[in-house]
Amino acid sequence: MRLIVLLVGLAWFSLPTRTQACSCFGPTTFCETLYPSYDPPIDPAWWTPHHIILGVKLGSVEYGVDMKVVHDFNGDLQQDQVIRVWGDCGLLCRMYNTGVADGDTVLWGIQDCDLSGNGSCGLSVEQAGDFQLPGCGVYWLGYDSGVISGPLFTEGATETVSVAAFGDLVNGCLPTAVRERTSARARVWCNGPGITIETGAEWSEDKQACVTDAAGRVLLDVGYRGSRGDLPLPPTAGGLLLVRVSDGRRSYTTKLFAE
Repeated sequence: MRLIVLLVGLAWFSLPTRTQACSCFGPTTFCETLYPSYDPPIDPAWWTPHHIILGVKLGSVEYGVDMKVVHDFNGDLQQDQVIRVWGDCGLLCRMYNTGVADGDTVLWGIQDCDLSGNGSCGLSVEQAGDFQLPGCGVYWLGYDSGVISGPLFTEGATETVSVAAFGDLVNGCLPTAVRERTSARARVWCNGPGITIETGAEWSEDKQACVTDAAGRVLLDVGYRGSRGDLPLPPTAGGLLLVRVSDGRRSYTTKLFAE
């Protein structure tokens, strides 16, 4: 079985077989796609996938594909279950998916099919119980040799996580987790033994950083000065981390995944 490394985001609008046939906005990271930050009147549920599957393509059918499920990370699809996933025929706000070769393994976020292609595409091939690959979000991550890659938390980045740890990442991004709320922008990333935080000119000099794990345990609570802080983490730190930086007047909270 060949493994395909695919990464689709909003930046790929120029690629004819890896894009969606509409102009739209949406989340630009995988985690935000699972739990969009948009508030009413925008409905965040529009972006949320119903299933996140690791699957093998069996064949193409019109503008869709048949997939054998390897694992469903947030739903009830069963291992070896065969599903049909519709993409775009050129007239829908979905991603194209027929460029995947038979036998390739992919990781997709999919939704229940809304049957909109039956009218717009001039065919009546979509059925209740089928699925669709949406657009306007990050629903397509790379997979190769047990490693999943793509913009997991950072727009435009290629971040990686093992497939064994991916379930914890998904659970941390879903609405049952703490929702990210920000009053100022910052950048936070893993630097190997710890994390790096960068803040802009609007921030005060003195800052406080707090890092907790998925169980709510405090791993780091420290003050630092300047626009950049390189902060060490305990050697045992790993998995989903919640990072909060504050200067007393503004704060920024985000999620990271540390191997």
